[in-house]
Amino acid sequence: MATTAPTATLLKRYPWLSKASLAALLLTQHLPAQADALQEQLTQRQAFEVPAQPLAGALLEFAQQAGLQVSVDSGLVGERNSPGISGEWSTQEALQRLLSGSGLRWRVNTANSLTLEVDPDYRAQDPAALQTPDIVVLGKADHNFQGEAVINRRAIENFAGGNGDLTTMLKMHPSVRFDTTQQSSNTPGEINPADISINGAKFYQNNFMVDGISINNDLDPGASSGSRSDVNGQYLLPSNAFGIALDADLLEEVRVYDSNVSAKYGRFNGGVIDAITRRPTKEFHGKVSAQMTKSDWTRYHINNDQMSDEEFAKSSTYSNQPEFEKLSTRVVLEGHLTDNFGLIGNFVRKTSEIPLYSYDGGFESAGDKTKHNQERLIENKMVKAFWTPSDRLDMILTLVDAPAENTYFKSNQRDSGFRIDQGGQTAALKTIWTGDTLTYTQQFAYKMVQSSRDADSSTFKQWRWSQEKNWGNPYRDGVLYAGSTSIEGGMGDIEQEQSGLEYNLDIQAIPFDLAGSAHTLSFGMEVRRQKASYEVSEDTLSASVLRRSNATGSSTCVTASGQLDSDYCSISVDAIGTPERQYFGLLNSVRAGKVEAEQIDYALYLQDDIQIGNLKLRPGVRFDADDYMDKKTIAPRFAASYDFFGDETSVLTAGLNRYYGRNLFKYRLADGRESLRWRATRLNSSTDTIRDFGPWTNFGVDENSFRQLDIPYDDEWMVGFSQRLVSLQFELKYVHRDGKDQVVRSRANYLGLEQGNGVDAIDNYYTYTNAGQSRSETVTLTVTPLENLKFAGTMTSFMLGLDWNRTQSPQSNYDDLLNEDRLADEDVYFDGRLIPYSELPADNFNRPWTARLNTVTSIPALNLTWTNFLRYRGAYEQIFRATPENITINGGTYENYEVGEVSAAPTWDTRVKWTLPLGGSQSTYVAVDVTNVTDKVNNIVSNTAGVISYETGRQYWLEVGYQF
Repeated sequence: MATTAPTATLLKRYPWLSKASLAALLLTQHLPAQADALQEQLTQRQAFEVPAQPLAGALLEFAQQAGLQVSVDSGLVGERNSPGISGEWSTQEALQRLLSGSGLRWRVNTANSLTLEVDPDYRAQDPAALQTPDIVVLGKADHNFQGEAVINRRAIENFAGGNGDLTTMLKMHPSVRFDTTQQSSNTPGEINPADISINGAKFYQNNFMVDGISINNDLDPGASSGSRSDVNGQYLLPSNAFGIALDADLLEEVRVYDSNVSAKYGRFNGGVIDAITRRPTKEFHGKVSAQMTKSDWTRYHINNDQMSDEEFAKSSTYSNQPEFEKLSTRVVLEGHLTDNFGLIGNFVRKTSEIPLYSYDGGFESAGDKTKHNQERLIENKMVKAFWTPSDRLDMILTLVDAPAENTYFKSNQRDSGFRIDQGGQTAALKTIWTGDTLTYTQQFAYKMVQSSRDADSSTFKQWRWSQEKNWGNPYRDGVLYAGSTSIEGGMGDIEQEQSGLEYNLDIQAIPFDLAGSAHTLSFGMEVRRQKASYEVSEDTLSASVLRRSNATGSSTCVTASGQLDSDYCSISVDAIGTPERQYFGLLNSVRAGKVEAEQIDYALYLQDDIQIGNLKLRPGVRFDADDYMDKKTIAPRFAASYDFFGDETSVLTAGLNRYYGRNLFKYRLADGRESLRWRATRLNSSTDTIRDFGPWTNFGVDENSFRQLDIPYDDEWMVGFSQRLVSLQFELKYVHRDGKDQVVRSRANYLGLEQGNGVDAIDNYYTYTNAGQSRSETVTLTVTPLENLKFAGTMTSFMLGLDWNRTQSPQSNYDDLLNEDRLADEDVYFDGRLIPYSELPADNFNRPWTARLNTVTSIPALNLTWTNFLRYRGAYEQIFRATPENITINGGTYENYEVGEVSAAPTWDTRVKWTLPLGGSQSTYVAVDVTNVTDKVNNIVSNTAGVISYETGRQYWLEVGYQF
């Protein structure tokens, strides 16, 4: 039996060892193991005797007894203890037992030794949990070839993020750009997460994942309520790019893959965002908190050239929100029921109430409420179970229910309320089997997302104001006006839903040597079946062609057949006192009906991590196929890095990659909607009675025709350099993307397609085509400390990020219409010169450069944590279509575009959190967030008409909580 080393005493005697990597001590114990010998050692059984002690000492004794190199940063080990091991085990079984409950996992590195690292699926959350003494704000994963960044739990908890949603956390990432309208001072009551673009790609072509399961919304993700700014469309419902809006409180970490993305990931053109949910603590713990802000705590900046403060205060539309109150409540309970079975339950409810006037100018209606409340609601309910039935098998079950409800009403319109239902559910079972030579990870999942409308009414009518139809405003410029209207009704119900099953298999082999190089093979497969539907769930009516005549004592609303028409006929006195009969002559109906689409797709990938001395290579390939577009794609991936000195102080990285995106269900679901249209008419009447409506006739001819499309893709090449210098890590990276086969909309005549027959489709029908393209260049620089900055009893970590981006992409989304000139890439007039249409800059997500600094300061003596996020977004010129829309130059006619000057936008957000210990693991805390501390006035220029608005000014958030 090996002699026990006095490790704990050694660490106390020489405290500098706890600050440096413990790996240096462990690596001195034995000579390097060869690959085949290491493989044999891992499975060889022998007697181990490692008493319970601090984990650092236990690992040292294990390395001595096993005759292995084991490297681990002391920050990961911290103050955690090990239960020890005693008995005969294989080497890998002994190490797994030694690490049980530590939140660490082991792997064989390319130097044929063992490395311990954080297991992202098994992070613990109790006070003794795996926490490094460094407050890492934005880190990178091992061997990520400068393509992966990790936002860890501590950064998530301390970020001054206001709403606390997933995409807010990405503000610190230099490759991520945000919708320029997201922070508008006109709409501070909204709670939906912002749309984001990665490396210039379309915001709906990112792959959002939760624990490796896609939560993308492919129904109509370009119809974002933020980007489209319209919720009132008959057919086009607002719809988020991400199917499920997760609160950051559910997350252990966020992994962002923005370049050199592994072949494991597909179905994106921009990047991959994988939100890893939390794991329960060993002991029973919990937290309850509430966070709020409101309009009284918010500074508004309104463009008075567009509206006065009084007009804004009397707003009747959701696009101007003078009042709001937001409240977020969060509850979490977690713990282990047995040594190997744990549960965590998390509930988050976010609400926002937005009172608005029902009618323009605050008019007090005689037949309707003066004000209505619009409401926003997002709920997250998660239950996650962990079971480790054996040392080789781990099982994880995750259930997430995340509905979102937004209620609206139409201005100047009674009974016009409707609710937009979004969000969805996921259920996933993940198993991890650790074999002797292979590790198998399997995941079975179900997903459902929706974007639906539930309206208060399915019948729309626009009456002239009368004493009977008296809810509208009868005045114009303060004078009674006979042409005043009273509008009522809504748009009816629509159900949009996407659901499906998914199976993923990932297999990773233990490294092996081949011809002097070390290899780590990984391969896997994905199979999915999805269904999507667009359903008008009830007949929807719209009454029009209002016929009016002076009413006499004998005028009635009785029809020629003797039926009383009280729904579409009224006899009363108009606004100026004249008796009048009014009735509708036309009924348009959208009949109940359904359009469906289905897709089965699968993917295979193969990848090899290779190390030859200081050179690392990662060739990979991904194959995707589907029966929706009946396409097969092959995406090569290649990344390389060279470590000049073999110690990761100076590393050069490069990569060549192709990323195929997704074809959306929208392209199919848009075909068939117009065929649901019916109408009934009646002629004018000169008698005391009115005519009956004639028979219903189907007049709808589809305006959209579905065609199979190629899969849009981006080709990427990148080069980067990483340098450690003076306890700082510098990461410089250049990424070039060329987007091809992007989907846009055009018409049959422009594309040379056969015309419609006028029955199944209109002559010159709309269809989608692969005529879009883009070009993007992105340069990023990040600076992070390798250790905390310590001063006067405080500890501070920081991350400095700078980026520059130029994106040429004239199409903002797939519904942009390309005419013949645009398809031919003819010149357009832009900012005083003629350029090809394809060279127009992007009209959103287009800040050219940004500098950001995130700091987290801990003051243990005062139980304070202070976070600051400073961001400086550079000035730029916003493109928009000019007036007139076309201009003549030297006899030629060109589309006319102008630019609006958008000034630089400096902002400072801060968060101060004070914790009061209550004994044991109990504590209470108070946190105050202040966004835009200096109340800077930052302007926004509209990408449609060049209208100027402003970002929200200074805003306060208050959070209180209790945890045990």
